[in-house]
Amino acid sequence: MEKLKVTVRNKTDVLLETECFSVSMANEIGPFDILAEHANFVSIFSGEIVVGRVSGQKWKTKCERGIVRVVGNVVDVVILEE
Repeated sequence: MEKLKVTVRNKTDVLLETECFSVSMANEIGPFDILAEHANFVSIFSGEIVVGRVSGQKWKTKCERGIVRVVGNVVDVVILEE
């Protein structure tokens, strides 16, 4: 299974930088999952972020507002309001 490289940061710190199989979150349209070979896109999101790590563990955090950008198999998440 192909992997994603994900970085989650807030305004001051990198909270997570890892390889994973999935990133899940929600925007104003509803929940969505990012998997390997996902279409390139940018979205504003809110609520919970769930990263499905390669180890099988899940990393979770919540935020009021953030931006996600997907290019290739690289996912950049910026938490704007925690």
